[in-house]
Amino acid sequence: MEETKVYKKPTLAYSVFVLLCLACSTFVGMKVFGASLNVIMFLNWLLMTALAVPLGFSYQDLEKKAAQNISGIMTTLFIIYAIGALAGTWMSSGTVPAIIYYGMDIMSAKFFLPAALILCSIVSIATGTSWGTLGTMGVALLGIGSGLGIPAGMTAGAAICGSWFGDKTSPLSDTTNFTSSLVGVNLFRHIRHTMYTNAPAYVITLIAFTFLGLHISESTVLDKTLIEATQTGISNYFHLGFPVAIPALVVLILLLMRKNATMSLLCGALAGIIVAIVYQGQDPSAAFNSLYNGFKGTFDDPFLTTLLNRGGITSMLGTSMTMIFCVGIGGMMKEMGVIHVVVGKLSQLIRSTFSLIFISEIIAYVAQMLSGSHYFSDVMLQSTMLEVYKKKGLRPENLSRVMEDCNTIGGTLIPWSSTGLYITATLGIAFTDYVPFAFLCFLTPIMEIFCAVTGWGITKYKEGENVEV
Repeated sequence: MEETKVYKKPTLAYSVFVLLCLACSTFVGMKVFGASLNVIMFLNWLLMTALAVPLGFSYQDLEKKAAQNISGIMTTLFIIYAIGALAGTWMSSGTVPAIIYYGMDIMSAKFFLPAALILCSIVSIATGTSWGTLGTMGVALLGIGSGLGIPAGMTAGAAICGSWFGDKTSPLSDTTNFTSSLVGVNLFRHIRHTMYTNAPAYVITLIAFTFLGLHISESTVLDKTLIEATQTGISNYFHLGFPVAIPALVVLILLLMRKNATMSLLCGALAGIIVAIVYQGQDPSAAFNSLYNGFKGTFDDPFLTTLLNRGGITSMLGTSMTMIFCVGIGGMMKEMGVIHVVVGKLSQLIRSTFSLIFISEIIAYVAQMLSGSHYFSDVMLQSTMLEVYKKKGLRPENLSRVMEDCNTIGGTLIPWSSTGLYITATLGIAFTDYVPFAFLCFLTPIMEIFCAVTGWGITKYKEGENVEV
């Protein structure tokens, strides 16, 4: 007769110890040994197995729960790959290059800073990447701003705010899809919900950069050399007529018709391939392969090569692995009972919506300070707070918005985080130079608190609505 396994319930002290071990392992692996987040997170499965032994769990017990947790994000993984496919084919079709081309027309000398903010927002929304936008448009704008005599920190602040706003707003963003999938909320519902904090913060940021730009002399002439060179390179390589808008219109129409997101994105990718072959005159093999490997154009300008050669399903493999390994760890912690213990304690401490949001923000920043990774911080928030939100009657999009406001852009305010290190290395400026002008990054978490205090933008379950905890 097979013996029934007996599992021990972890104490609060042991549960906190498990979370700290996980955070320390991630921090040491990434910052001391320079390993990638995916490598560390997969190796952390060994750590979780070791920590589960005193409670009577085996790896098989943990793996089963991890697989169950991962199965819940399969739909999001399909969307992630479809986004990669879309990005590659839209580059090939000229859709994204056209957006960048016409976006550059808004540049002017006196309003350089707000124009930089808006341009980076447009490019980031179109490409779905804040890092990619900052590494291309941000670097270019820094050079233009220097020629105008604008402090590098101001230009960097505008580029950072625009890039991260676009990233949080874009349905093509990996972080936007990641956070919405973690809490189990529809992608577009999540994006709409973030507007309660994003939109006011963005407007204030736009006003602030407009005010800062007023000190620029009327006689200052914008050096459009780089802008014109970029536009010329795009127009020489791509035809920019109406057909390049067709792939975007296909996706927009299908989504407005409430069609499946993955199918809508794939239809947009297919439309991009057709436009690339028929209108751009590209080789059919290259057009189709851009769906998987991304766009591979040949440009004389290295800036254009960096800016446009991107996308493809392969560009999303790293993100998908991060999601799988992190979500798997979340499942393991649930199986061990660690999350249940922590959630129970947090539920006792939380008396109001304000305390719930405030504690969520503290967890978000502390987790990212310890690990340096916003993905890790997302998993910690989802694991410890999602059940609390549901018990308090708040819908999960409230938590996914906190993840975006404090994790996705939170790294810009932490100099040793992966995001902070990327910014300083890419732009070649000090953290103290740009952080005073990262207005959006400060304002969105403040707007979260405003929403918590006033109840504005806080969605709750309706009476009688089934709440899965």
